[in-house]
Amino acid sequence: MILSGGMRAVTINFESHAVELKQVPDPKPIRDSEVLFRIDQVGVCGTDRELAALRLVMPPPGDSFLTLGHEALGQIVETGGKVNGMEPGDWVVPFVRRPCTPACRPCADGRSDLCATGDYIERGIVRMHGYFTDYAVDEARYLLPVPAGLLDVAILIEPLSSVEKAIEVALRAHVEFFGFDPPRALVLGAGTIGILTALAFRERGFEVAVCSVEASGHPRVRLLETAGFRYIGTGEIWPADIVLEATGAAEALATGARSLARNGVMITLGAPNKAIEFPYRDMIIRNQALIGSVNATPASFQQGCRDLARFDRRLLRAMIYRTRFEDFSQTLTGRLGPYPKVVHMMSEAAR
Repeated sequence: MILSGGMRAVTINFESHAVELKQVPDPKPIRDSEVLFRIDQVGVCGTDRELAALRLVMPPPGDSFLTLGHEALGQIVETGGKVNGMEPGDWVVPFVRRPCTPACRPCADGRSDLCATGDYIERGIVRMHGYFTDYAVDEARYLLPVPAGLLDVAILIEPLSSVEKAIEVALRAHVEFFGFDPPRALVLGAGTIGILTALAFRERGFEVAVCSVEASGHPRVRLLETAGFRYIGTGEIWPADIVLEATGAAEALATGARSLARNGVMITLGAPNKAIEFPYRDMIIRNQALIGSVNATPASFQQGCRDLARFDRRLLRAMIYRTRFEDFSQTLTGRLGPYPKVVHMMSEAAR
């Protein structure tokens, strides 16, 4: 299939330092291993807003702009001759990270989330244009087929994949004995990642509490409490076997350290931008671990798809606020609203 006329794209212009709507060329004809798909939905997260604020600047080679969008849901239009298991009409969620070249050992083994060189590529973030446009082409190996029954919440698969990896890392790092029965998990942050983490821990049999800065009565707090989660303020300590930080705030790490039980594991997904005092001596004495986690594996995407089908669908739907393609300036640079996840519908027909 050959398109014509160019495509809309939401971009960061690194010369004018602005978020811009740009006309970009249509995708080139696909190769045998590739898939052309129409973008139906694009999610916005904190990373996109960081890019829009020019705090991350890694455009594709030779370009002075970057097409945003790494959380996407699309429908296949055409497949290459050697693509198996996918056909036009199928729905897919793309993986974000691609291996470095030449591939280091982790990248060669399919673990670009553990890239040893730091020269990886991330669509819509680092060195490669993203999905905030009308159509995209990807290698079939970078696409996850999505069951039709999950389409209303499938845009959550990409953020959930990072949660799945982090929880796997935490469980693998934890010593054999939990301090509580049932085991406890404390989630720091009530955004998309925080809520999905709470759901994933509960699915694994943990007692879960969520700690965040939102005041009692805030829509996110009501959402959590309606779903049966304990909500605590930032001044309260709730001891837990595993603490997962999903705020990006330096202070949250200190809160997590104070809450961590003996032999516990704390995973941090945020990226604090300032130094803090941290109780390393206590962590040694109490046999605790602090681990950073980023990105996800293909297996994490697959597990996310399975878990999403088991989560409370009403809660998942209530997390999502859908808006028009044209509202990108507000969602990328304006004030954050109460909804955990903002999703742009790429066409009026899709709304």
